[in-house]
Amino acid sequence: MILRLFILGLALAGSLRSESPVAPLRVVSLHTVLTEIVRSVGGSRVEVTGLVRPGVDPHLFEPTPADMRLLEQADLVLAGGLGLETYLNRLGAVVVPGRLIEVGPRLPGLLQGAVPHGPDFRQIAEEPDPHWWHGLTQVQAAVEVVAGEMSRLRPARAEEFARNAAAYRARLEELREWSVALVAGLPSDRRHLVTTHDAFGYLAREHGFAVHPLIGLSTAEEADARQLARIIDLIRRHRIKAVFAESSSQNRLVEAVIRETGVRLGGTLHADGLGADEAQTYEALMRHNLTIIVQALR
Repeated sequence: MILRLFILGLALAGSLRSESPVAPLRVVSLHTVLTEIVRSVGGSRVEVTGLVRPGVDPHLFEPTPADMRLLEQADLVLAGGLGLETYLNRLGAVVVPGRLIEVGPRLPGLLQGAVPHGPDFRQIAEEPDPHWWHGLTQVQAAVEVVAGEMSRLRPARAEEFARNAAAYRARLEELREWSVALVAGLPSDRRHLVTTHDAFGYLAREHGFAVHPLIGLSTAEEADARQLARIIDLIRRHRIKAVFAESSSQNRLVEAVIRETGVRLGGTLHADGLGADEAQTYEALMRHNLTIIVQALR
């Protein structure tokens, strides 16, 4: 009898251990698109904090002491990478080794900047373009990176994360079909994209646009008079119908181009992540940007 009770006790203890809840994964995201991916893949199994809020310029963001405490407590910290977050080298003092993941460098088909520089103004900056979220191919790969890192830390949830990731990628495929159909109606000779900074290279490659940014890869860069003159000449030669402002950038350069050429303002694009109202989700951001672009250049 005593032996039977002992065996029963062991069985109950094992059952309780197997059914004990797995703690939610504490994730801190440094980019709005990554925040959405984590929520979509992790669901209720994660507690995600997006330090960079919608509408905030990630090029200029600086973490506060309170942010640093959140980073120190995180199980996983996700950054866009590729130079987007200029403060990343300072996070090593607070983030547990192995928990800070730069997603950008793990993605396929990375681009470089498109703005010439140097004494002869013919060199292209040999630095990667960090705005990978404008390419659906790169975002689909980012979903896999995020799901993989979350599964590494919570292997008991790996199958659930994989299912959620597959569902999110399926929605991205639907978005791709819509975007291809939309842009197909725009003649190729009108696919010139003039914007404040060099943020739309991935979108341009997927849809056959030529990009003509007024400044380089960061909104913190200063304008080069030669680049401004080059864009003004290009607008006149190609009879470009519209130029585009950006929601998180100073748009004085775009305004100067409009005054000089008479070209019209096509609208305001969301360049550096999710925003308010019409760009609260990744799908909404892409639909907003592409609709504005195609309508203005048609």
